[in-house]
Amino acid sequence: MGVSVMKNLLAGGFLFVGGAVLLTADGAVSPVISGAGGVCTMLGVGILLYFLFSNNGKYE
Repeated sequence: MGVSVMKNLLAGGFLFVGGAVLLTADGAVSPVISGAGGVCTMLGVGILLYFLFSNNGKYE
C-alpha cells in the first residue's frame, strides 16, 4: 500500500472512532456535539468503505 492510502485509512479510522466517542455524549446536555459525532462517524465509515472497495483509492 502506498503512503497516501495509509494516511487516508488512518484518517477514516480516526474519524470513525472519534465520532463514535462524541456520539456517546449525553444528548440532553449537548445535542450539537452528539450530532457532530454522528456526522463524523458516518463520514469515517464512508471513507473506510470507499478504500475497502476501491483499487488503492481509485476507481478506474
